[in-house]
Amino acid sequence: MQTPRLIQTYLPDGTLEGVRVIELSESTVKAFVVPRLKLNDIKDRPELQQPALYLLIGSDDNQVYIGECENFDHRLKDHIQNKPFWDIAVAIVSATNTLEKSDVKYLESLAVERAQQTAAMEVLNKTVPARNTIHEFKLHSLHIILDDVALIAESLGYSVFISKPENPEDVWICKSKKTEAKAIFKGDQFVILKGSIIDKSYAPNLESNHPETIQNRQNLLTKYGRDLGNDTVELTDNIAFKSPNAASKFATGNSINAWLAWKTPSGKTMDETIRRAEK
Repeated sequence: MQTPRLIQTYLPDGTLEGVRVIELSESTVKAFVVPRLKLNDIKDRPELQQPALYLLIGSDDNQVYIGECENFDHRLKDHIQNKPFWDIAVAIVSATNTLEKSDVKYLESLAVERAQQTAAMEVLNKTVPARNTIHEFKLHSLHIILDDVALIAESLGYSVFISKPENPEDVWICKSKKTEAKAIFKGDQFVILKGSIIDKSYAPNLESNHPETIQNRQNLLTKYGRDLGNDTVELTDNIAFKSPNAASKFATGNSINAWLAWKTPSGKTMDETIRRAEK
């Protein structure tokens, strides 16, 4: 059984559109969530003038970049110029100012490695930073900090460190024509997994009624797919959707009932497994 945790959010300007400060019970760190347009609101925060691990998130394209710094405000000003993709930044700092430069460098390497292995988001770090040497007494606490970072990111709706399912029945399968897609639920997202095979064809009525859906599908297949040469594409990365319905439209190129389209490996539909089970 998981230990209960308490997440508290403070809104300095009283709105969800501004900066948010997040604390997690039994954790040594806290997070600052900073919209791109609100950078001026953090320039006088002393907590952000210490070593930090940070995430730059592009919400629309489901992208993330992971870095470390000694002064978060100064680093973000650099990224305004050279990294235009992001709209939200998340800084993780020590609640007691005890994280050192070497600690956040180690966390950066650990975080990039984990994100590249398991993320439902596109990780823009192309390589894992070299792992610096840390005193063995600190290793356990730094791994705990990364687990806390993962939980905070999930609470914000960003599956940066999504876990692979351990139970095969947690995987949902959609088969249609040449499509064979696999997906999992993660938080409030439905994620089609890397390696899924997608039929490039689509229903003409979907294109005529929802041309933007087809255009978005083609963009995703181009960006995250490897053409297999037989009218199919293999996904080279996970792709997150807001619902099983949106995922089924992408997977099949058709308007299809997601409750019937997605099945467990044993053949039970989502309707049988979830909706009927709730009655």
